[in-house]
Amino acid sequence: MPPLEPMTARAIEAGIGFLARTQAASGEIPIFISQRRDMAGPLHPDPCVFPTALAAYALGFVPGAGALLERAIGYLVEQRSRRGVWHHWRRDHSHFTTLPPDLDDTACASAILTRHGVSGAAERRILLDNRNRHGLFYTWLLPRLRWTSAPHRRVMLDQLRLILAQGPFFRGMTAKADDVDAVVNANCLYALGSFPGDTRVIEHLLGVLRTGNESRCDKWYDDPFAVWYFLSRVLCDRVPEAADLIARRIATTAPESALDLALGIAALISCKRRPPEAWITRLLEAQLASGGWPIAPIYIGGRARRRDGWFEDARADEWVWGSEALTTAFCLQALAQRAAIVF
Repeated sequence: MPPLEPMTARAIEAGIGFLARTQAASGEIPIFISQRRDMAGPLHPDPCVFPTALAAYALGFVPGAGALLERAIGYLVEQRSRRGVWHHWRRDHSHFTTLPPDLDDTACASAILTRHGVSGAAERRILLDNRNRHGLFYTWLLPRLRWTSAPHRRVMLDQLRLILAQGPFFRGMTAKADDVDAVVNANCLYALGSFPGDTRVIEHLLGVLRTGNESRCDKWYDDPFAVWYFLSRVLCDRVPEAADLIARRIATTAPESALDLALGIAALISCKRRPPEAWITRLLEAQLASGGWPIAPIYIGGRARRRDGWFEDARADEWVWGSEALTTAFCLQALAQRAAIVF
């Protein structure tokens, strides 16, 4: 890796220091929820698994972040269920049993363990058996009327015991048992790599890009920069068309936050495109005196599906999740990857 430019090196060092002070002793990266899209109002801590999985992926690119990453991986291992899957909320969360395990958390946590040579990733059959008749991954790990593999059946048996407790979640929220979400499918593809039938997932994701529906393709993500980030890491090396589509779309969309800048930079690098120097400058200038970067939402609390299969706009008061710590992890990834560009 080439030496870092002094300004970038100082920014990364300060960001790592901020995360070292912010990360919990357990390794968890804190996350907050808010009913304001700018997250400028009241913030409520929400102990979750998913943000730590996202941060761990980002920190894997950052020189000097090894201790942070090691603690984050330890937290993911500790939060793994006895059946080898993950829930969104932390095990001691007051509503832990009201939410079934899901493939977004499971795929992202599993990918981290696999990437860093740590045992405990979900068995492949658990993910592969959680697809619909079109070959796309269901978001939720729930019992369905069909025969599957032993690892998947063991997860389903646990869920049968909790089915009554989880009923209110599906009745009171926009979540549905048969949810199929584009980013979740992208993350499953990232965790599994190639598998028989993966072209169905790839074509589904390409359909999102070809129709320009990035902000409407997933119940939980409506920021197109987040969608480009997740899709780019699984499509750009496989499908040149995807790299071209993502790069063109990013070039015509203005980032609204430091988080958007970081996600856009990382996505462009996945597409083998050099990000604008002005974006790097803006990202460096956005760093706070604490060493972190400003809070911004990375995902939302859900939204209704339209008749055409895409999703409605989120309600103005919909819950959103984000934190300075998670934004900082993505910003560190973007700066480190930009410094390491060799193409």
